Amino acid sequence: ELDDKLFVINAFLNIIWATGFLIFWRRRQAELAFKWNTLDMEQIEATRSAYTGELRRSSVTHQNEVYYPSWKRLLFRLFVTIPMIGINIVLVSFLILLIIRFQSWVDRQLKDGHLPHLMSLTELFPKILLALVTTIFSDVYKSVCRWLTIKENYREQQKHDDQMVGKLFAEAIIPYIVSNTRLSVLIQMSKKERARYAERKDLNKELKRILDEWRNSELDKAERQKDNNAYTTKAVDDILTDNTLNRRCSDITFESLSLSQAEIECSQPKWEDLYEDYLEMVIQFGYIIFLSTLFPLAAFFSLLNNIIEIRTDAFKLCMIYQRPFSQRVKDIGHWQKIMEYMVFAAIIINCIFCSTRGVVRRLVPDLPFAAEIFILVCMEHLLILLCKVIRSTIEYVPHWVRVEKSIMEHRRREALKKLECDALHLKENRSHNYDE
Repeated sequence: ELDDKLFVINAFLNIIWATGFLIFWRRRQAELAFKWNTLDMEQIEATRSAYTGELRRSSVTHQNEVYYPSWKRLLFRLFVTIPMIGINIVLVSFLILLIIRFQSWVDRQLKDGHLPHLMSLTELFPKILLALVTTIFSDVYKSVCRWLTIKENYREQQKHDDQMVGKLFAEAIIPYIVSNTRLSVLIQMSKKERARYAERKDLNKELKRILDEWRNSELDKAERQKDNNAYTTKAVDDILTDNTLNRRCSDITFESLSLSQAEIECSQPKWEDLYEDYLEMVIQFGYIIFLSTLFPLAAFFSLLNNIIEIRTDAFKLCMIYQRPFSQRVKDIGHWQKIMEYMVFAAIIINCIFCSTRGVVRRLVPDLPFAAEIFILVCMEHLLILLCKVIRSTIEYVPHWVRVEKSIMEHRRREALKKLECDALHLKENRSHNYDE
């Protein structure tokens, strides 16, 4: 009975925490947007470079602009995008269920002694197969999502990103909740990135050693001449292969031959986008609010994962990929709405857990099943109402931000009045001088 009470309390506190977390993030988001001068930004987006269509004379600018009819996009979404996404999700779900059934069959065969253990490899084979299937289908689906979104041919980048976010979230909600292979994939990626960085450092050390040997051999042939003039740096390969170099090249050091930061980043892969990072955080948020009542340590492990990932992402941005260009935005866009909808879904799921685990039945033994369902539905409605009340009570923009905005608006109006007065005085002076 104590466990049942703690289960209900944990579920209730979990919902309140999720609601408060999103409100806190919105307030923090408003503070950052105000500091970066993007809070009241009117985002007028230009046409995407990949936007295609026929040229048509615009009624606004009276110039030829690219036009793509919306009915073509609608037909493509109805007959291509939605069927392909549906087929992919159904196929992944079917394969996951099939592998789960296969795991149950393997467990039964091992228990009966019909299959050899092979150092537990037989028992782990379905789990490995599940990880491979979800990873492969996830990569394939992401490529399909990118292709479909490009083919839908949106004019603005914001609409393009919104459609991409919706497709990725629809795919990620199924396999990522079933399998937990993402952590192992990230660890493997981190090892590869560190190995690549170490290999590059070893290459630089080897080049420095070769350069030192070449310079020492040149110094043995003749005395080194001092020259205070600076010389243009050359590539390491040219220095190693060119036998007609002047003696003054012996003054060149390895530091002067090292590549600049821009040259190093040119050879590194490009940072594609932030879809993966946002999707990872949203999935982790879903793990906490959906399943933390069943596994209360999920929040702790999520915190530990984020602390580690802060450093791995920094290493990835600074050492592995080209540094991306920043973009001016005022919020995180549709990801905020997705997390808010997930809170409402978490309320329903936690109420279902209370029913399936028999919590209400054990707390009130003589309660009929219809009354139990009625109580759970009432609890679900009350929790949704409570979340909406909390959201409407707390301001999304902090008080000091609103005060600073009011001060800036007042100064802007005063400056505009002063400018108008100066213009009026200047006009009067000109008319007076003209009359004279």
